[in-house]
Amino acid sequence: MLKFIIRRILYAIITLFLIITATFFLIAGAPGDPIAAKVGQMPEQAQEVIRAKYGLDKPVTQRYVLYMKNLLTTGDFGESIIYTGKSANDIIKDNAMISAKIGIIALALQITIGVFLGLVSALNREKIGDHIIRVCVVLAICVPSFVFAALLQYFVAFKWKLAPVFGWGELKHYALPVMAYAIGGIASYTKYMRSSTLSVIGEDYIVTAKSKGCKKSRIVRKHILRNSMIPIVTMIGPAVAGIFAGSFILEKMFSIPGLGAYYVKAVSDNDYTMIIGLTIFFAMLYVASLIVVDILYGVVDPRIRIAKSEK
Repeated sequence: MLKFIIRRILYAIITLFLIITATFFLIAGAPGDPIAAKVGQMPEQAQEVIRAKYGLDKPVTQRYVLYMKNLLTTGDFGESIIYTGKSANDIIKDNAMISAKIGIIALALQITIGVFLGLVSALNREKIGDHIIRVCVVLAICVPSFVFAALLQYFVAFKWKLAPVFGWGELKHYALPVMAYAIGGIASYTKYMRSSTLSVIGEDYIVTAKSKGCKKSRIVRKHILRNSMIPIVTMIGPAVAGIFAGSFILEKMFSIPGLGAYYVKAVSDNDYTMIIGLTIFFAMLYVASLIVVDILYGVVDPRIRIAKSEK
């Protein structure tokens, strides 16, 4: 297992290097002037000073070498072009937890409710409860999250006056964004948990446990639930990474100052430094989550751990 983890870390480093390199050159080659809005009607000499400050007066390969050197030695993603005096690191430090607070609550609801509904649906296959859950899952997956957000804003906020539409900082401001964020995830977890549970129920060890007279509750708890969780573990890894990125559309709709909103604004403003920095940050979280998922596989299913150790 140790060799496997080391190998995965090496792969992760190579992957991050390729992501950083590709992102840098794609952004550098994108059309548009990243400091056009900043310089405005400044004299040419003043414009050159600003371009030199951000290294835009140098060839792209030289800028890349300097960026990588600064990133590896200091961990600095660079200063934002739009937000003067603030680096991408500052934006991440100040706003990542805003997205994460909503994401963590929503993810907890997605996993808890989704696993429960998926298990109930599978254990009551082709019964009325199963049909109702499956219909709701299809609707929730097909309808985009921003549609649910708009419906929640209209009914819960405007019509029923149960929660505010906008604002941030108080507990009541979490209600609508969390619900809009969680609905689609609950449906996805329910769908995969149901499929996984149905495949586990047909395994020989489940039949053997039933023939030995084991109680249904014990079979579900000790055998079905644990072995059905493998697809869920696969989904949780990227989902955990995604909670820091936030939902670009939902944060815009609810005026939440999270990283998703900053990422959208960085793209619209051609803030090259912010785009590259946030992309690297999201990539690091995603790659790290995949490594954790691989380790959790062995915890959930010992057979996977044994198979890896034999390689």
